[in-house]
Amino acid sequence: MPTAEPDDGTPPATGRGTRAAVLGTALLLCVLVAVLQLTTPPSSHIASVLVAVPAVISFGFGPPMIIGSAVVAAGIRWLLLPAEPQRIGSVIGTTVVICVIAALSCFVVRRGERESARLRKVVSVAETAQRAVLRPPPETLGRFRTAASYLAAAQYARIGGDLYAVADTEFGVRALIGDVRGKGLGAVSTASAVLGSFHEAAYEEGTLGRLAGRLDTGLNRFPHDDEAFATALLVQIAPDGRTEAYSCGHPPSLVLRDGTVRELPAGTGLPLGLRALAAAEGPDGPQSSGMLLRSGDTLLLYTDGIAETRDEAGAFYPLADRLTAYQRAHPPPVDPHHLLAWLQEDAQDFSRADTYDDAALLALAWPPERPSRRAETRKKTPPGTA
Repeated sequence: MPTAEPDDGTPPATGRGTRAAVLGTALLLCVLVAVLQLTTPPSSHIASVLVAVPAVISFGFGPPMIIGSAVVAAGIRWLLLPAEPQRIGSVIGTTVVICVIAALSCFVVRRGERESARLRKVVSVAETAQRAVLRPPPETLGRFRTAASYLAAAQYARIGGDLYAVADTEFGVRALIGDVRGKGLGAVSTASAVLGSFHEAAYEEGTLGRLAGRLDTGLNRFPHDDEAFATALLVQIAPDGRTEAYSCGHPPSLVLRDGTVRELPAGTGLPLGLRALAAAEGPDGPQSSGMLLRSGDTLLLYTDGIAETRDEAGAFYPLADRLTAYQRAHPPPVDPHHLLAWLQEDAQDFSRADTYDDAALLALAWPPERPSRRAETRKKTPPGTA
């Protein structure tokens, strides 16, 4: 949603700490000038430093405060006139310069505020477009609690080519996560084509290999850059927990289980849009691989923006180790929303130099099964008392 502009003339991006520092600097400058002017020889020009006060205020406040600081600075300069009555011309000149600098500062700040407002509107439109493409998953899907999130590489880079989707089909719960080459509206358009194909084919194709083929065909039929392609990971979880995965050049998903982290085995194929380069395949495509999930497990799908996050020394983010640490610090059951929020914050803290890319995350948590009331009653009833 658009960010409301403040009504006190303060630039929206300025925090309270910054404003306090700016105001303190301006007040200290005024006090120092007044003290030095009264304690130094009349021939000094220390009072001329007051012209900097409106410029200092402009770093943290808008036009109303800038004009107010100019009035204060000019008033201080005139109050110091009795200490050097012969320099009335210098006082007038300082006052004129203060007014000019205040006017220029107001112009620059107001222009910056307009640009910031325009950028916020662009960001709002971008976020709306992204949300229209990346529909949030339902809170529950089958027996799973689901959550998804998207982390942009920069403050205003809210549009990228990362994508995710889930579907509850007759074959089981199916999930997709992918990463389109490039960024911007072109990448969003390509991602939209992949997602559209998934939401249709996920309910029709019996195997993940055939589903990947449908996504590849849909992407190739869509008008796009000839060099556009997308990595993708498809996962299918049957009602009995049998889980299969098929990777089109995408990092494998991770299973969080009993404090450990393991990779979900996956069949492999070329990225979407490049599958025509491979040799002819069978009708079902390459075979998928997988494992058996059980209650209490959490499946995490991610794009390489998380795994390739680096710190200032260039070391990559240890995703599996950090997920193990998360499980030690947070007892089960895993809350998928909390897990993704923690993972985003942890990756950003790790990358203090902002060396991270766009990152999409999708988590499916299978809540632990609660014992039935009958089982609990049997457990509590002493033998022979039934």
